[in-house]
Amino acid sequence: MSELSDLPAAPRLTGRRWVTYLGYLTLWEAAARMPGPVAWRLPASVGDLWHRFAPDEQRRQVRANLARAAGHPPDGDLDRLVRDAYRSYARYWLDSFRVHTLDPDDVRARTEDVGTGVVDEVRADGRGAILVTGHLGSWEVGAFFSTERGWRLTVVAEVVEPRPLFERFVRLRRGLGLGVVPLVRGGDMLSRLEAVVRDGGTATLLGDRDLTGKGPVVSFFGEPCRLPPGPAALARRTGRPVVPGAFFTTPRGWRARAHEPVDIARLDVEQGTQRVAHALEQLIGEAPEQWHVFVPNWLADREPDHPAVADARGG
Repeated sequence: MSELSDLPAAPRLTGRRWVTYLGYLTLWEAAARMPGPVAWRLPASVGDLWHRFAPDEQRRQVRANLARAAGHPPDGDLDRLVRDAYRSYARYWLDSFRVHTLDPDDVRARTEDVGTGVVDEVRADGRGAILVTGHLGSWEVGAFFSTERGWRLTVVAEVVEPRPLFERFVRLRRGLGLGVVPLVRGGDMLSRLEAVVRDGGTATLLGDRDLTGKGPVVSFFGEPCRLPPGPAALARRTGRPVVPGAFFTTPRGWRARAHEPVDIARLDVEQGTQRVAHALEQLIGEAPEQWHVFVPNWLADREPDHPAVADARGG
């Protein structure tokens, strides 16, 4: 637990944060004890309620994000896509709360494997691997699946509050056999991930959302967007290719998906991040309703006065 002891002091646990934590804990325990047949049916109804009662601003943002990712479909199709995104996000949370109760054999039996052998091929020389994914599908069950495949996965975890909730997620992931590197300002995340790769492990990073506001500006679904530099920077440090992948959900299971490796080790960070962006476009395009970015992501929404926004509109 040394990484957790290195974290900045947690903010004071106010009454409101306690209520938030206890709410998550109640849902977590209820989901874990839920009969399987109920669990498979529940996300659709929960997602529909969430979609109906979500703040208007959030629904508008989800709609704007998915319009870009899905190539600006007709309004009716976009309406269904937004509703299905809420259903999918509800499925993500339910899977996360239940993953520690799942049977490995059942997960394997319910998972369609599409191309993940490329990860084994990259790892075959013993020099480790880099996976890049997005806020897609069922992340926690995907990590569980990768453990069963022996990929020795280490993931980056955003430090969320209340802190007891973050610590519970860390314990969950470690219990699944994962290494966890907390994402903290001024931390040495990249050095820790480099050590993982050089030791023959697999480092996994999210590449579709920049949390710092300082990532390189690249084209993402045809618009300027800041994306995190981590995957490209780690590839430069280690000389390893980046494998784009995701763990999508299906009505009664999952689909493990990996694309061909992207060799960006010799590119600068901006060029490498642009290649990662194109790879994520293809990945998200396979199931845009399973892309769970419900907040502003593009420069037009986050930094509307940025010169790149004006240039894009002018073009």
